[in-house]
Amino acid sequence: MTSEKQIAANRANAQKSTGPRSAETKAITAMNALRHGLTGQVTLMPDEDRVAHDNFCAALVENLAPEGALETQLAQSIAEDHWRMNRGRAVETNMFALGNFADTPDLGNPQINAAIAAAKTFAADPKKFQLLSLYMQRTNRDVQKNSDRLAALQTERKTRRQQDLEELATLLEYNELKRLPIENTATQGSNGFVFSIHQIHACATRKRALKQARTAVSNENTHRNHTPQRPMRRAA
Repeated sequence: MTSEKQIAANRANAQKSTGPRSAETKAITAMNALRHGLTGQVTLMPDEDRVAHDNFCAALVENLAPEGALETQLAQSIAEDHWRMNRGRAVETNMFALGNFADTPDLGNPQINAAIAAAKTFAADPKKFQLLSLYMQRTNRDVQKNSDRLAALQTERKTRRQQDLEELATLLEYNELKRLPIENTATQGSNGFVFSIHQIHACATRKRALKQARTAVSNENTHRNHTPQRPMRRAA
């Protein structure tokens, strides 16, 4: 264990520290390194950017409503790629804005000056804009690909979940028919999804109501088809 003497020496040395002095070291200390809770990776960015990034991604992930590790990974990837696309658009805008700080002749109109500055900025190095465009196109493709994969996984999960729920609802109806205790009904389906007795009972009730509604509609249509039409009387 650290002795009291060593602790006191460490505190004294800390008092002598003046912190970062050079522009490089100040820039480094302005960044905040943090291990992301979902990805497990260490990322480095300023505190304000991290707050904006995390809030933006968290809102998108919540909207995508993933379940399980794989769906969460895809949702996080989609959210971060959307952040990258927004950042790419901002970079492009800022690249054009930099042209306003260059030596550009004053043509007497602020809007004309800005347009000329933007054109000169692009003409000076069009490859930078081309690379940025390729970066954003690739990121957009990643978003589409991961969105399709996530949608497929969620559709499959919801289908298997509904199969389990309807299977358990059928078993509950059987127990009710045989006057067995409802509590004896299984609550876990063959696909592994677990439901409460209330959820299973609600599904069984809905199935019965739908069956009765379809039967009533079918009987009504049959009755109408077999009812003879009265002949219309001609006016005198």
